[in-house]
Amino acid sequence: MIAALALSLLAILGLEFMPDRQLDLLAPGAVHNLFLASPAPAGAGSPVQWVDARRRHWRCHYTAPAPYEPCGITLMLSGKDPARGVDLTRLRTLELDLAYRGSSPHVRVAIRNFDTRFSRAEDANSPRIHTIHLRSRDVQQPVVLDLAELTVPEWWIAQYNLPREFNRARLDNATSITIDLPSELAGHEQDLELRRLVLRGDWFNRDVAYLAVVCAWMLGAAAIAVHRGTALRRRYRSQQREIDALTARTSALREEQDRLRRLATIDELTGVLNRRGLEAALEDLESQPQGVALVLLDIDHFKRINDRWGHTAGDEVLRRVAAIVAANLRARDVIGRWGGEEFLIACQGQHVEDAAHLAEKLRESIESSCIDAKGRFGITASFGVALAPPGTSAQRAFKRADAALYRAKSAGRNRVEVDTAHDAATTL
Repeated sequence: MIAALALSLLAILGLEFMPDRQLDLLAPGAVHNLFLASPAPAGAGSPVQWVDARRRHWRCHYTAPAPYEPCGITLMLSGKDPARGVDLTRLRTLELDLAYRGSSPHVRVAIRNFDTRFSRAEDANSPRIHTIHLRSRDVQQPVVLDLAELTVPEWWIAQYNLPREFNRARLDNATSITIDLPSELAGHEQDLELRRLVLRGDWFNRDVAYLAVVCAWMLGAAAIAVHRGTALRRRYRSQQREIDALTARTSALREEQDRLRRLATIDELTGVLNRRGLEAALEDLESQPQGVALVLLDIDHFKRINDRWGHTAGDEVLRRVAAIVAANLRARDVIGRWGGEEFLIACQGQHVEDAAHLAEKLRESIESSCIDAKGRFGITASFGVALAPPGTSAQRAFKRADAALYRAKSAGRNRVEVDTAHDAATTL
């Protein structure tokens, strides 16, 4: 009984805490096609133009009212067969990061679902559409949508006049996702950049999994009832339960040890490495043959933010800056909070120019990001860059990066200073 309870608990915890299934729609190869919605083919005369197609950054400008004023982007989930899409039934949420500047009061998210009972390939509007209208201010920062929030609009129901069962929301064969502006746009310029679009959900059908747990309990109970007829079987069962309990306890202790070890190296506020975690990571990187490039970041005038707007605003700035930096790093790069408003980025490499380019990219990203949702203040940061070639001390390189950071702040802040000198390779 104890073993069965332990196994059931582990199964339930596994279902609840198993990492979500993730579908990053902006990853290479994730969608079959991506295009702008425009009243005319893209060109010099079109009111809808790419600013940077690689970054999914576009602009719309209608100078006069028109009966059809599209301004959006569509990601095709179907391939050569327009009737064959992607099953989204086990996906729960949609993470959207859209940078929007313009006059529309709403941004619309729409998902088309091809239903063979009534949808036709020759009628692009016949796949059932599911929409949600977000206020423009809701998308000023990343937003997470529950797919259950999407509904079939009345205009589509009225247009096709289908039986009620065909008008229910259903995402078992999604063929496209569209993000657009559902308002009149004439006379104003609309600027949009799609930065993130990720679907998340479950790997397994939870109802079926829980039913399997119940069935397992029933089968276990039947097996116990049958085999308790002999003393030998009872003794075997008792021993087996002890082994299973010990295994479960050992597993729980290992998980607790891993959790405590992680907490000891993670900054609780920002979720990146703390100083202790950084020092351990630098030791590992220092021993590698590639060398280490260090980028030291300091948020400009951070004390003013704390003094004027309070520590809650300051904490949010630290969290957002950490998130911006982490989003622009490679998987093998390391970021941590060195202390206060200082962050340290460590990258494998022997070229200080690459590290300086990364620092400039981070500086621009921080300066251009709307970190304070209330628009009370902007955020900039200063950077110091130094290199520890293979066989040299990362600690000494840190001191040079700190000196470069000091020069950046003395020269007016919001800039990158690079230490061009570095130690000769030595055996330490």
